[in-house]
Amino acid sequence: MARVGRMVKETGVTELATALASRPNFFIAGVNRLAASDADAFRKQLVGSHARLVVVKRRLGQRAVERLKVDGLLNLFEGSVGLVLAGDDPLLVAKLLVDFRKAHEEQLSVRGAVIDGQLLDPARVEELAQLPPKPMLLAQVVVTLESPLADVIFTLERLIGDIAWLAEQAAATTSQPPDTGATDKEGTP
Repeated sequence: MARVGRMVKETGVTELATALASRPNFFIAGVNRLAASDADAFRKQLVGSHARLVVVKRRLGQRAVERLKVDGLLNLFEGSVGLVLAGDDPLLVAKLLVDFRKAHEEQLSVRGAVIDGQLLDPARVEELAQLPPKPMLLAQVVVTLESPLADVIFTLERLIGDIAWLAEQAAATTSQPPDTGATDKEGTP
């Protein structure tokens, strides 16, 4: 019977390690007093962002993340641990996690995150949650790049307009006959 329990635990560790390998961005939360109904409500919120909440035992979670070789990560695994495996947009997941924590402060705590192989402390997760969504960040980059280009185009258009005006003025002055100044009283030469 002990072998079956060990096999189940090893299978769980392997599945969690595989999930972490496929989703390298994840958040670590303390879920010591989180009720099952609240955990289910949080899972429903995460569905839209293609993220998921996995509650693991401390030691099994440590064994699963040992393979990642991130300094200080094992220290975050104390008590009941919830791993929020982020989908494509870790910013959205960070916002959902922080908002849920604010509503359930006694039941859930944010311990940190691993984003792109770097360990973030809870303060950095809060900062990450404050960032605007990815489409807005991309729009800001486009506007930043577009503004100097628009200035250059405006300046070039103005120069071309000035050159065209000067060419018209030069053509108008060369096509007029010179004034001789000799006219009689009636205005005929």
